[in-house]
Amino acid sequence: MRLAVVLALVVLAAGCLDGTPGGTPTATPTPTPTGSVTSTTPTGTFPGSEHAADRPEPSHPVTLSNRWNRSVEMRVTVVREATDGTVHEATYDVPAGSERAVYDTAEADPDGVEAFTVTVSARNATQSVTIESSQCYGDVYAEVGADGDLFVTYAVC
Repeated sequence: MRLAVVLALVVLAAGCLDGTPGGTPTATPTPTPTGSVTSTTPTGTFPGSEHAADRPEPSHPVTLSNRWNRSVEMRVTVVREATDGTVHEATYDVPAGSERAVYDTAEADPDGVEAFTVTVSARNATQSVTIESSQCYGDVYAEVGADGDLFVTYAVC
């Protein structure tokens, strides 16, 4: 299943290349599923994507997925970094084998390109990612895998 998520992220990231063929990422976030908080922050860009990071795109959904064999309680907190204010905080019961979008950064009405930190907790694990409301960033995807481990990711140029 993680292979499908990775392939989906590669396809999403391809839209950030602005038509430049052969672009390869210079960095890939690698979250570690543990009981402690982890954070992934991009450290590079795809060639030809420099301007996509400057173009606002307010809509970035946060999607929860449960591939485990039991229902899972997933807590989502979204913080707008510019104000350090929580713009979304809720707990969701996600049935086994289901997936659903629970929040979209457009609801915060970002002013141009802004950073949002999305923190997801499930099964005694917590992971955080920071995205920006630009065309370079994809959506946030949080999954409890078939093995019961939490994995939070996103696509970036």
